[in-house]
Amino acid sequence: MKQNDNHQPIANHLRAVGIDQLIQNGQPNFGVFANVKRINYLDYHSYLISQKALPNWRKALKANQFCFIQIIEPPYRVCLALATIKLATSAFFYLYNDETNKLEACEALQPLTRQTLLEGDCYQGQMAFTHDKLTVILDFMPSQINVVLDSQNLALNAILSRQSQPLAICTPTGRRGWTFTQKEPLTAVSGHVIIKDNSKFSTKALDTQSKKIDFTDTTIANLDWTLGYMRHETNWFWTCINSYLPDGRHFTLNLSMGVNETGASENACWLDGQIGYLPPVMFIRQDLDAATQNTWRIYHQNLGWSKVDIDLTFMPIAVYKKTDNFGVLASIFEQWLGFYSGEIRLADEVIKLDKVMGLAEDHFAKW
Repeated sequence: MKQNDNHQPIANHLRAVGIDQLIQNGQPNFGVFANVKRINYLDYHSYLISQKALPNWRKALKANQFCFIQIIEPPYRVCLALATIKLATSAFFYLYNDETNKLEACEALQPLTRQTLLEGDCYQGQMAFTHDKLTVILDFMPSQINVVLDSQNLALNAILSRQSQPLAICTPTGRRGWTFTQKEPLTAVSGHVIIKDNSKFSTKALDTQSKKIDFTDTTIANLDWTLGYMRHETNWFWTCINSYLPDGRHFTLNLSMGVNETGASENACWLDGQIGYLPPVMFIRQDLDAATQNTWRIYHQNLGWSKVDIDLTFMPIAVYKKTDNFGVLASIFEQWLGFYSGEIRLADEVIKLDKVMGLAEDHFAKW
């Protein structure tokens, strides 16, 4: 969709710069960057692990890594993820229909990195997971991301075109650790989803052609790629909106609380691919009882130094939830789908949201 000429690009008084590699002289560069060409995490001299130099396999063992991709072709959206803490590796996907509120999920877990490939980084690398229930292959290149997914219910093949302005951020974590994450909007330039006969989305009313959902130049997607040496116990909240505004512009929003502990914010929004950096926010999850899901509030406390105001509400309507407890390892993962309403006031304009579909995540991990 074309940009509306009545609107000016997002105003940024300061611009992030790109760097060639994340680790220099054994330590990470901290801050927000326009891009990081190489995530050379094995060059890290890890005081977190030991006071002396360690072989790369020890450093690789301690590093957590995960990737999340969302692809939206209305009324369907596919969300998929691959995550490893080296002692265990998991993958999942779910298919959701915005119109019917129907959700179908598939997940798989394997010990260690069994049948898992982790090479390179989010610009030049591959993540692959093979299981009897679910196979996920992600090939990362500077200009695109190739996604292949196969399960008994669904098959997906997509080539996702990358934008020029990702959010790349690295911050300290705990006493000696650090976390790098890259978020960016994507466009599906080709590909499709095939709904298989075993899927609950498949009915006798669907013919062979309607079981195949083709991606087009208006299909939208987004990436969340993270790697780092994180706290043993971590809890975060996350907002993700990827949609078209009423005026036709492509709008993407990323807000979080709890991952990046100090110094910088991984919050940003994009209008037609152009990034605008946002300040830290608070998440208030207002649950009155265990049986009722109530409105969340996500807001920014403006104390006079910022030209940005954020005040959103989120009404959850469906959830993909996964709980694991293996003693020293545990996870409570909730990814809600629902409607966002409210305003984001930037320096030059106000973005109004009225029941815009998006994701909200509440995740506790002990790893």
